[in-house]
Amino acid sequence: MKLSCLQENLSKGLQTIMYSVPAKSSLPILSNVLIATENGRIKLSSTNLETAITTYVGASVEEEGSTTIPARLLKDFISNLPAGTINMQVKDEILAINSKTTKSKFNGSSAKDFPELPSFPKKSQVLEIDATTLNNAVNIVAFAAGTDTSRPVFTGIYFNYSKGKLTITSTDGFRLSEKILNMKGNVDDFSVVIPAKTIVEVAKIFVASQEPISFVLNQDENLALFKSEDTLIATRILDGQYPDYKKIIPSEHVVKAIFNSPEFTEAVRLTDIFAKESNNTIKIRFDPEGKIKITSLSEETGQHESNLNAEIEGELVEIAFNSKYLLDFLNNIKSEKINFASNGNVSPCVFTTEDQKDFIHIVMPMQI
Repeated sequence: MKLSCLQENLSKGLQTIMYSVPAKSSLPILSNVLIATENGRIKLSSTNLETAITTYVGASVEEEGSTTIPARLLKDFISNLPAGTINMQVKDEILAINSKTTKSKFNGSSAKDFPELPSFPKKSQVLEIDATTLNNAVNIVAFAAGTDTSRPVFTGIYFNYSKGKLTITSTDGFRLSEKILNMKGNVDDFSVVIPAKTIVEVAKIFVASQEPISFVLNQDENLALFKSEDTLIATRILDGQYPDYKKIIPSEHVVKAIFNSPEFTEAVRLTDIFAKESNNTIKIRFDPEGKIKITSLSEETGQHESNLNAEIEGELVEIAFNSKYLLDFLNNIKSEKINFASNGNVSPCVFTTEDQKDFIHIVMPMQI
């Protein structure tokens, strides 16, 4: 293999594939990036056997070939080279890289030892999603996903497509976020759960794409595939039945409120400082007189109370919350106004915003 390319393009490509390079692996080859030539370009691939990423980099190819090189070593090296043309040549699994002022050699391994990589199905129903739209949806949903690997389905994001609507949902059993997107395309209904960490990376990698993201399911191999411009990401679909969360969304409310998001965020953040010794428990009082009072419950570190004005209808209600859950929601939602509704201090509490249509966030109250 012999070729030349621009340092900045190769550095960007290596950064793209790093997500699926495992930090530790019983298979040393998985710590490598597969470098190959294909159709006059450099093909970079990595996999941790759960997720695989392939991206292409423009190059001037003199000789075809392939090899694998330790990914982090190569990424760190290329990112520190000055911008400009670099020349690469592989001989006997040794990669030589020359720039204007440097000469380096990397010991590699045969590409034959690298796992087989998924390819984008040619005959499949494709759902096209605008890259910015997906990124915005993931940002307000993914934070509610669980981290407990003993319940794998809760560590994923639920994608449900039906009648032209794509519903994206996550929950850890204590809070839930749901965003509904209106879609175009002739695609059969489907439901899958995809690892939340992977979806976050998909959204991040493709956020600047000018082309829509092509989303395809390969049920035979239990894969979800995302493709846009020069990059393909394939990930395993999580097994398990996603909970029927719709039944916990309350249809009746005894109190409703509208309040300023920055003011509420500041009040919760200040109260949270005093709540760390009480499992982050804070109490919020919704008064129909137009006042919200937020207090800490632990007296070990002191006491705190924040007050703010709000539009409130219904009964006077006091509800205990985990302040961490509220701050996760508030830090990910960029809106001036928040709408709140609850059917009492033991009922799931509903948060919506004026800026995000077809979005709902639910937080379960704490028992005190």
